[in-house]
Amino acid sequence: MIEKLIKKTIPLTSSVVKDKFIEASEKAFDCVFNGTSSFYPWQLPTTLPKRFKIGVIVGSSGSGKSTLLKEFGIEENFDWDDNKSIISHFLNPDDGIEKLSSVGFNSIPSWYKSYKVLSNGEKFRANLARKIKTGCVIDEYTSVVDRTVAKAASMSLSRYIKNTNIENVILATCHKDIIEWLEPDWVINTDTGEFLDGFFLSDQKLKSTYSNLNMINGSSLKTIII
Repeated sequence: MIEKLIKKTIPLTSSVVKDKFIEASEKAFDCVFNGTSSFYPWQLPTTLPKRFKIGVIVGSSGSGKSTLLKEFGIEENFDWDDNKSIISHFLNPDDGIEKLSSVGFNSIPSWYKSYKVLSNGEKFRANLARKIKTGCVIDEYTSVVDRTVAKAASMSLSRYIKNTNIENVILATCHKDIIEWLEPDWVINTDTGEFLDGFFLSDQKLKSTYSNLNMINGSSLKTIII
């Protein structure tokens, strides 16, 4: 552990109209609600480096991941033109080939499809490919895909970022299983309030070193197609 986090002294609040639905649930569960919810978010670590490759914020739902992520920036979202292919949405052909390959989106025929007909896994990778740049923040990372796809995409993404001049990429996720595949520089655990070195896992391995050899659930990480 690098640092134990502390919470802010001023809470975030959310107020709603107290109506018959709330009153009925109060009665059913023998509780009282005044119409306002409060949450004390975590403060950023004081020892957070200014320059790094990948940082991860991990924790359960409601633990403050998204709130903390906003301290780093606002996630960028993109529109997709149904009349254009996936690869046609990038700056130029070379940029499209590089970015799609960087997230393990290696099903070339799918590059020529419109976004609306892609599978959930392909949509995840396509969106990820357009978002990756220095200083980007991504919330709910790998939440909509199965764990095999999540691990494969994480390893491809990590390898790409570390082999380019891209820096300060922050990912928020509720899944700890992708941390060893991302090989981040640091991890913030919002469940425990700890700021950790990226290699805190006891079974951490340099998986990118032998990415061409490793197999997950019988599928090659380098060539997985979803």
